[in-house]
Amino acid sequence: MIEFYVNLSAGIKASLIVTTFLMISTAILGLKVKKMKYSDVPSGITLIAIMFVEGVNEMQHDFFKKYWKQFTPYTMTVLLFLMFANTASLAGLSAPLSNITVALSFSIFAFGSVQIAALFTRKPLQRIKDLLDPHWAFLPVNLVGEMSTPFAMGIRLFGNLLSGAIIGIILYGVLSWGGILVGAFLLHPIFDLFFGLVQAYVFFMLLSIFISNAVEVED
Repeated sequence: MIEFYVNLSAGIKASLIVTTFLMISTAILGLKVKKMKYSDVPSGITLIAIMFVEGVNEMQHDFFKKYWKQFTPYTMTVLLFLMFANTASLAGLSAPLSNITVALSFSIFAFGSVQIAALFTRKPLQRIKDLLDPHWAFLPVNLVGEMSTPFAMGIRLFGNLLSGAIIGIILYGVLSWGGILVGAFLLHPIFDLFFGLVQAYVFFMLLSIFISNAVEVED
């Protein structure tokens, strides 16, 4: 098992570390919130977690008129993972989505989630009718559209994170020791923190829109 982990790429290792960290931390926070009484006043990380959940719930309620309770836990999980994954370099890890394998896997994951969500709410027969709209001849075009969007979302994440890493490497090489200071006080806060969180939010919003469009289609 250890040898298998060692042979993994840096991006996949970071993805596993981020996933494990989120599983443990969210479980601990969940137990802490569950034990709270109505008279208790949350503070610290618990307050931040509660405000985060409430904010995501409000945003998802705007996207999903009927099924927001069913899909908010999933989209919130994706947002949490991307927030920590895109800023993993601040902890000395490789950003998972800067690995093309992870990015493509995330694209397939996003595509599958949209299709499963549509089948869950629209039923197979109705989903087929949606893909044949407005005419059966448009089926190939509709299928390409269904597949290309999540693929582009994953590649977009990969390209943005990889370009930030390349710019950082170039500046480190050109500025030598000065590059360390520039990287510590300028590059990492901008590329790893600000841009990383922005990319996570954009992916979260787009995924929410595509899932809501798939499940909230009017008959």
